[in-house]
Amino acid sequence: MLNNLVDFLKNVTTVVVIGMGNELRADDAVGLHVVRLLKSFQNNRLTVFEGQMTPEVFIGPACATHPTHVLIIDAAELKKKPGAWQVLSMDSVEQGLFTTHSIPAIEVAAEIKRRCAASVVFVGIQPKSREISLGLSKKCRQAAEEISEIIQKAVS
Repeated sequence: MLNNLVDFLKNVTTVVVIGMGNELRADDAVGLHVVRLLKSFQNNRLTVFEGQMTPEVFIGPACATHPTHVLIIDAAELKKKPGAWQVLSMDSVEQGLFTTHSIPAIEVAAEIKRRCAASVVFVGIQPKSREISLGLSKKCRQAAEEISEIIQKAVS
């Protein structure tokens, strides 16, 4: 899992990271936490957006930065332990894997790829809970920190 993200970002020129999720549903907000960790590291190579539950709103602004790479980060049912994460190509994303959004994440990714001509992948993070609650589980918080560190290193 680690090597896939490192490999994907190996020759990055500019990257957009879109975090998705619902802050009111515990670990569903893990993608938002990743982009919040990255905000202070934004530079001419890194742009982040809090996609919340409507990431389609950020397709235009994301493409305006002319990214070579786009990461869409969200909680996903990976059938793994909480906090486990995985890089998923557009081809490997099953319908319904990312489920809490108005437009399916795969459609958002396809539109970004079409309009931006960027390489697009998903980073799915297994939630512990999506119950109504504020705050992340310890395992999802650790996963968010690990992912944000990998991205920071790639653009620094």
